[in-house]
Amino acid sequence: MTKPLTIEIDEAAAEQLARIANDLGETPEQFAARAVTASIDSFESNVFLARRAKGIDRGAAIAWLKEVRERPGAPEPDADDRLPDGYVRTR
Repeated sequence: MTKPLTIEIDEAAAEQLARIANDLGETPEQFAARAVTASIDSFESNVFLARRAKGIDRGAAIAWLKEVRERPGAPEPDADDRLPDGYVRTR
């Protein structure tokens, strides 16, 4: 689904847009739509990464995982997801 959008850009930008789109074999509208989509995707990725970089509340995450593990009918961990017998945490 597409939705029309009208924007005003300065003449120099419009000329650059037309030239680049022409070089790529696209209409200026096609190129602008693709460029806006890429810019939005990039922005959303940056917001996601910034949130991720803040870290998580490890205590809340561990509590949630324990709660999920103890739910009735919760599956057992796969064999390769279990710690070996005698495992000692080093940090």
